[in-house]
Amino acid sequence: MVTVTSVAVKTLLTPSKIPGADYAINPYVGCTHGCLYCYAKYMRRVTHHTAPWGSFLDVKTCSVPLKPSRLFHKHVLLSSVTDPYNPFEKRYQCTRRILQQLVSCQAYVSILTKSALVLRDIDLLSQLPGCEVGFSFSSTDETLRRQLEPNTSTVEEKIKALQTLHQHRISTAVMAAPLLPHLSDWQNILTKTSPFTDVFRIDRLNLRAVSVPTMLGYIQKEHPSLLVLYKQIFIQGDSTYYDNLSKKIRTYCEQIHLRAEIFF
Repeated sequence: MVTVTSVAVKTLLTPSKIPGADYAINPYVGCTHGCLYCYAKYMRRVTHHTAPWGSFLDVKTCSVPLKPSRLFHKHVLLSSVTDPYNPFEKRYQCTRRILQQLVSCQAYVSILTKSALVLRDIDLLSQLPGCEVGFSFSSTDETLRRQLEPNTSTVEEKIKALQTLHQHRISTAVMAAPLLPHLSDWQNILTKTSPFTDVFRIDRLNLRAVSVPTMLGYIQKEHPSLLVLYKQIFIQGDSTYYDNLSKKIRTYCEQIHLRAEIFF
């Protein structure tokens, strides 16, 4: 059960410190995808929500329109601490209304999502002077996806969405992340999505303290043989596994001439 609340805000824009983005827009507070590893759970401290992360969603409303003079050819990220296409976007259409304004502003827009619902807005994405839609994949294994990211689009749906966007000449990206030690089939992610992807970005599993117990509990239950390794990495801070994985991925990408940015 998700509690949905409409919340009025003074502005939708947040100056961004993320490289390549001038501003971030988060149409919602909270996310209902239910990802076990979610880094954004810490936002409860900022927003003063007491309910568990994933059980609430604030729908932002703003009476002040975005200004073309401020956003003309600026880079806007949707989103930094929520998915702009969480399942409730189908009903509330906050992201679509924001995109309509961004079209008028002629802003450059980057979208990162785990939902094929983004295809609903392909008419608006096509009108932007520059747009990149990225999908994150932690695996191409559907069982693992259901366990880790229960309310996201299926692997097949995301790959088909990438293909459709690519056919419409909208720039596409794949975030092969988070890569879970000995669980994420990173090479398969690259292979299955490369025909429809302009750029790859690859990152490790970065756990905030609030998510460590949840993830270790999952590993203990579903993959107990990996528990010692996960404790070494995420409790003791041993970087050996990811150091070696970074070298392996870099070598593989160079060999097949795949454009990829590795962030660990």
